[in-house]
Amino acid sequence: MAILSNTDIRQTFNYLSTLDNILQKEIKLVRGNKSYLDKIVPEEVVREYSQKLSTALDFVDNLSNTSYESSVIVLVATFEKIVFAKYKTSFGSIKGVVRINAQKPLDYYAMREKFVDGSIDKLHSIIELIKEHIDPELVASLKAIKEQRDYFAHGKRFGLSPSITLTLEQIAMVLDKVIIEIEK
Repeated sequence: MAILSNTDIRQTFNYLSTLDNILQKEIKLVRGNKSYLDKIVPEEVVREYSQKLSTALDFVDNLSNTSYESSVIVLVATFEKIVFAKYKTSFGSIKGVVRINAQKPLDYYAMREKFVDGSIDKLHSIIELIKEHIDPELVASLKAIKEQRDYFAHGKRFGLSPSITLTLEQIAMVLDKVIIEIEK
């Protein structure tokens, strides 16, 4: 099991791992007995997927894939929440330093806020901001995770599937390491 430093990442990972564990145990039972599927699906779809073994197996495979994709999105969303909160706190601090220490002639006063950019609102922007300050391999892993998340979050509409597929544990570890690096 992953040892994660950030409380929010760890907690989200633990929830998602627990759900995956439950799901995999249930899927194992369906693989042994297609009728078991009727015990775990909503009442409205009982017998819809359990009549043929191939249909039941397709259903549980798609269920597993959907769970993984959703988990990637939730894990990255948790990471974004943490990083953007840190960025906004830093932005506020920097903005305050500029406000307190800057001379205030009218032309500069109107422009000084623009020297501090508060418009970073996308993960891509955060990656661009930190890429020169953290390990290049960690940046590459973060970019791969972002690519994978984007692919899932946007309905698999853009381009080919990501070149790598990481486990939830690997994703959590990378995101945790990036947060550790940002906090240094």
